[in-house]
Amino acid sequence: MKLSAGAAQALAAAYALGTLRGPARRRLEHMSHADEALASLMRHWESALAPLAADVSAIEPPARAWREIEARISPSTVKSSPSTGPFWRAFGLVCAGLATVLLAFFVWISGAPRDEAVFVAVLTAQDSVPRMVVSMHEPDVLRVKVVKPWKNVEGKSLELWVLPADGAPRSLGLVPNSGEETVIRVATTDSRLRSANALAVSLEPRGGSPTRQPTGPVLCTGAIAPVRRT
Repeated sequence: MKLSAGAAQALAAAYALGTLRGPARRRLEHMSHADEALASLMRHWESALAPLAADVSAIEPPARAWREIEARISPSTVKSSPSTGPFWRAFGLVCAGLATVLLAFFVWISGAPRDEAVFVAVLTAQDSVPRMVVSMHEPDVLRVKVVKPWKNVEGKSLELWVLPADGAPRSLGLVPNSGEETVIRVATTDSRLRSANALAVSLEPRGGSPTRQPTGPVLCTGAIAPVRRT
């Protein structure tokens, strides 16, 4: 199966962020072994997203979270000395492969089940910087993660829109301007998702658009990439 350019971009970005999981993730890895262009695209996204780690404030994760991250990266990792803190262990892993650590970090902070997505979309700003990842999961879960929050938007709301092939945009609701994952309950059969081919986020007055249509500037957009089953 040959992915379209748009689907390859979205899936490679979702892979680097850790939002592409389960069988879909394994299929993409398998495809990349025989498709150098896809493998190169995946490496590009890992390199592009790695600098986002520099914007993450230092925290002291619970011991349980660190053990889970280590287990996912390398189940056979030798146990560290009690005197070895998370910072130095993380530093050593960064030297070995920053992209892998970043991937584990996003998986950890999402706290989401490792199920397979129906579709994914990576929304980018005009400067091509990824700002948001959206994934749809059956039967009624839409997961939204702002990977790079906006500055100077206090007193405003971010509103997520479906852009159908024909017709006006359809609102899916408001999204907090934070790095935490937001879950929106919407069925895969919801009429707002019919004929959807892209998503967008607009900056609206507090509480959302007063007209049920975008009224403020569009902050980011991204094509929807179905996760096809072989």
